[in-house]
Amino acid sequence: MSISEKHKGLVYTIKELCRVCYTCVRECPSKAIKIINGQAEVMQERCIGCGNCIKVCSQDAKVFVQSRLEVRDLLRSKHQVVAIVAPSFPASFTEIDNYQKFVGMLRMLGFDKVCEVAFGADLVAKQYKKYLEENNEIGFISSDCPAIVDYIRYYHPSLVTNLVPVVSPMVAMAKVVKEVYGSDNKVVFIGPCIAKKG
Repeated sequence: MSISEKHKGLVYTIKELCRVCYTCVRECPSKAIKIINGQAEVMQERCIGCGNCIKVCSQDAKVFVQSRLEVRDLLRSKHQVVAIVAPSFPASFTEIDNYQKFVGMLRMLGFDKVCEVAFGADLVAKQYKKYLEENNEIGFISSDCPAIVDYIRYYHPSLVTNLVPVVSPMVAMAKVVKEVYGSDNKVVFIGPCIAKKG
């Protein structure tokens, strides 16, 4: 069963914990939460996966889909599994004073290779430079953040043509991994962004 089949969305409500305080309803930038049968429910077709409702919920009733079990199963499989790690990892793991320790920890978990998404960001930056040099007639919006991209697609479709048609650093790095290590490798992104799970 895939993540989307299990919960039908990235962000959902644990009904038993929801006290209908309306904080999530007020704070959702895409107005993707409504009260149904006395519970705050996420409307998946409107949700951009920004995670704001999770941050503001004092009852911990808003949660996002976890994929630890799927990753564990991948690591136990016969596949080669490559971790691609967001550049922000030192901010999340402040107790680790050396990035090599972090890489070693991931290797001990069973990842065959560990790569930094920062390399993908370098590739994307070059593509942005090229694109902006060739197209300078209108203002552009970065397409790096999937929450912003979805917000524009859902609520400001007239601005879709302003999105730079370049993949995100995560996608670029996943493509590099497939090219360098083989298309049969499985890739796991490790980072703080909920929307990237989409």
